[in-house]
Amino acid sequence: MYSDVFDLNKNHILYFGNDYRSLPVINGNHPMVVKYLEVLSDVMEGALMQYSRVFAFRFDLHMPATADAYPDSCCNLAVSRFIESLKAKIRHNRKVAKEKGGIVHSTEVRYFWVREVGEAGRVHYHFTVLLNGYAFNWLGSYQSSGGNMANRIWEAWASALGETLEVAKPLVHFPENPSYILSRDDRDSVNAFFKRASYLCKARTKHYGSGHHGYGASRN
Repeated sequence: MYSDVFDLNKNHILYFGNDYRSLPVINGNHPMVVKYLEVLSDVMEGALMQYSRVFAFRFDLHMPATADAYPDSCCNLAVSRFIESLKAKIRHNRKVAKEKGGIVHSTEVRYFWVREVGEAGRVHYHFTVLLNGYAFNWLGSYQSSGGNMANRIWEAWASALGETLEVAKPLVHFPENPSYILSRDDRDSVNAFFKRASYLCKARTKHYGSGHHGYGASRN
């Protein structure tokens, strides 16, 4: 059933366990890629080492239909632009908050993403972002016209694609209950997030061998 995964990338080691580094792995999506589990765990633990409270959230980025006309490498370049745009928007938010006075918490932007190809051959990216939970703690209302984290995600993807917000917004998907608050002293909160995010580490639907990276992550 999974022989194609080995053919596509023989460097990957597959994982069939129910937990990884004592962290629970989501059921029904085996096998997982060991490297992806390792990197996801490192990103999460790095955030918890720096911040006692961490705001983590999930979302997906889809390429527009016109992306089929471009090389695979262009898709990953768009993701790189997205990350830089999101970082800039968060820095700007912290700068404005500081100028208003009061206590302002800064934050590193930690992330982990994987590249997948859907049944129709369309490229999409599963993302998780982790921030200082004392700087940010929710995505905000999806109906808001601006100024919250959800809007920053939409605007950053529009900027990365060179598209209008109206075009880019439907290409971003927030799953049900996408946000988590992780506490360094509450392993249940940590376990709940890792179990949910481990979905990104499944071997199924990954696509290798076209000269692009299958995943990306922030450096701790």
